[in-house]
Amino acid sequence: MAKQTDKDVCMICLHDFETPILIDCQHTFCFICLEDYVNKTSTKDQFQCPLCRCLIDGGIQRFKPKLNIDDNSTIPQCDVCTEDTCQYFCRDCDQYLCKSCKTMHDKLKSCKDHVVCRYDEKQVCQQSNEPMKEKTTATSVTHPKDFCPNHEDETVKIYCKDCSLAVCFNCFVTNHNGHNFLDLQKEDVRQNIRQDLKTLNEDLEKQITNFQKHYDNLNSKLIEVNNCNKSECDKVDAQVDKICSEFRKIGENIKKEMQKSSEQEESKFGKLMEDIKRLTEDLKASVKYSVNVLEDSSVVQVLQRLPKVRQEKDESCCRKLDIPDVRYSTFQVAEIDKTLLTNQLGKIVSCHQNMFEDVFNVDTVDTVRGRMYNGKQHVVSGFTWSIFVGVGKHSSSLYVDLYLNDVEDKSITSCNVDVTYKVINKTDDRQSVVKQCNWTVKPGSSTCVTHRIDWKRLSNPVSGFIDDHRNFTIQTTINKITN
Repeated sequence: MAKQTDKDVCMICLHDFETPILIDCQHTFCFICLEDYVNKTSTKDQFQCPLCRCLIDGGIQRFKPKLNIDDNSTIPQCDVCTEDTCQYFCRDCDQYLCKSCKTMHDKLKSCKDHVVCRYDEKQVCQQSNEPMKEKTTATSVTHPKDFCPNHEDETVKIYCKDCSLAVCFNCFVTNHNGHNFLDLQKEDVRQNIRQDLKTLNEDLEKQITNFQKHYDNLNSKLIEVNNCNKSECDKVDAQVDKICSEFRKIGENIKKEMQKSSEQEESKFGKLMEDIKRLTEDLKASVKYSVNVLEDSSVVQVLQRLPKVRQEKDESCCRKLDIPDVRYSTFQVAEIDKTLLTNQLGKIVSCHQNMFEDVFNVDTVDTVRGRMYNGKQHVVSGFTWSIFVGVGKHSSSLYVDLYLNDVEDKSITSCNVDVTYKVINKTDDRQSVVKQCNWTVKPGSSTCVTHRIDWKRLSNPVSGFIDDHRNFTIQTTINKITN
């Protein structure tokens, strides 16, 4: 059994043979593995076989692989320092390198992707008349950062998950034995690592899209604030034109106050938009950097990049994309009375958008009997409201109704409510369906029932109105309540 295993893998490193060496007891090992073992255990130019403990005479030099080189051939000098004999050969630079010069060579950015082999491998390639670039072995250097941090001549083979460190096999056995690990020599492991970063990158790109859409929604709200402000200012101009010229100065002062209120809202939205824009640009830069890492050949850089990208993904997903309440000023037109010109011009009234949302599931809505389903109760300025939805028996449209549950001031027997309904399109807010209604309502009754949207269109996942759980959202804004 041992003999069969011996033919399959090196019994020291437990991997495929690299430069196999047959010793006197007929056991075979990688030359590098055996050399390291002998250097640590030999005494008096003797060592024991790692398997059968047979005593081998002569040391490791007896088994060093011989190259078929002419007797009169010599090892060339390093082409860089011209002082030491070469140990390596750079195929891209076409230069011989000593150990010291190779270290400097690997640190140069221009040489980071060069293929460097040992000098003896170059000789083997030349003698076999095979192209060197097709003769790449395990000792070829593909990337300077893929070397063991403790052994500069050893490529990383194991990634210790507990220590978050890529090391050579010897370091793993010595310092990380028993830890959770990844075998970096397996192609599927290397591909999975890159796929993890690629997947995270794709998630960040989706988040960038969400942020961009949210930025567009914020901009839409800002335009709404500006348009409302312009409309109210036009009312001021129209009213001021009807009265004497002496009153124009007062009108201009009122406009300035309204403009100040608008600027405050603009500043609020501007800060939010700038923050979203900055976060989006940061994520774009992160994605671009990750793409460069993926295009690079270093798996260590991918491993080092993964935690940062995961953190960025988690932080971006936790970012709430709520649109704040909008406060703006309106101008109330009054009857002209020359004796009370100042009061009759009008006054600024600060309006607060009272908005709430409810989520409904398309599978729970009764499309046969026309039953209405209510959402949660919401209190707005002492009035308790609920949203009702349903599909009519003889209609394929969604109905939306606002029900007045209770009033804090029991002296109020009825009120006039100006309300705006909005069926939110989760894919594109511009496709959302909006309807405004003005109605007189009593406690325990509802406002006008409105036809909102075709039910087949709403329940179609492609339309953008429902999410992955088949939920749709109704947003209600109480614009104004008057007794």
